Amino acid sequence: MDMFLLIKVFFWAFVALLVLAAAFDLWKFTIPNWISVSLFGLFVAAGIFMPVQIDWLSHLGALAVVLLGTLALYRFRVIGGGDLKLLVVVGLWTGLDGLPEFILMTAFAGGVLALGLIGLRRLLMSLMVLQTVPDCITKVTLPRFLLPGEPLPYGVAIAVGGILVARHLPHLGLFA
Repeated sequence: MDMFLLIKVFFWAFVALLVLAAAFDLWKFTIPNWISVSLFGLFVAAGIFMPVQIDWLSHLGALAVVLLGTLALYRFRVIGGGDLKLLVVVGLWTGLDGLPEFILMTAFAGGVLALGLIGLRRLLMSLMVLQTVPDCITKVTLPRFLLPGEPLPYGVAIAVGGILVARHLPHLGLFA
């Protein structure tokens, strides 16, 4: 198989899995284990079949660093288990070289997401308070992520951070 095509296949599979993770997190506030397991398996396959040499120690080191950091956050209920697993497996993909950029992009995306949801939630709640339409129209149910007091679906920010960094990874970004 052509190297260019192989890189494209791995890149778009990586992106598709991250988009699925974000969609599940928005929809159900959960990230299925099969997505993290698939990303892990895809990384192993990329390490075996890609013509680019992968520094396994760097990637496993990034996995360990992210795992230790996220376990502490999980212990204090700052993040959920799905976010932990997704962060760890994307950290595996980035390696130690790409890890700072991934964390920065994820934090930035999380900040934008948080501010956007706060503004959108407040706007929707103020519209609902001011609403003077018949009862049949007011029986609209909002998606859970738009309700006040609900947690932030941080899988969206992790997916955005992973996709933004993927273009710069030697084993995924050669064609970007």
